[in-house]
Amino acid sequence: MDKWNIIFNAGATYTQNITVEGIADIATATLWRVTCSFPSEPPFVIATTANGMIIAGATPNAKTMVVSAADTALFPIGNARFDFDIEWEGGDVVRRYYANGSVQINPSVGA
Repeated sequence: MDKWNIIFNAGATYTQNITVEGIADIATATLWRVTCSFPSEPPFVIATTANGMIIAGATPNAKTMVVSAADTALFPIGNARFDFDIEWEGGDVVRRYYANGSVQINPSVGA
């Protein structure tokens, strides 16, 4: 994957297209997951295909991550990190395709 940074604006809907290339068995993947967290803290969001924050795209190798404005309004402000994983076979096979990516959460004006 190319370099990927996530920038959330508190109180605004976040939308990101995610496309992976060169994964022969991608059509059999059972879960896509983006986990965002501050260092040494529990995640403040885990977006997955199971919870509806990652939705199907036009092809098996494409999805769209959508995080609602109501959710981003609750995120702590600052700089965090994220991992992007895809699972197969009910979690028996997990492949991390992006590790320790940059996440920024910007406040609303006047906040």
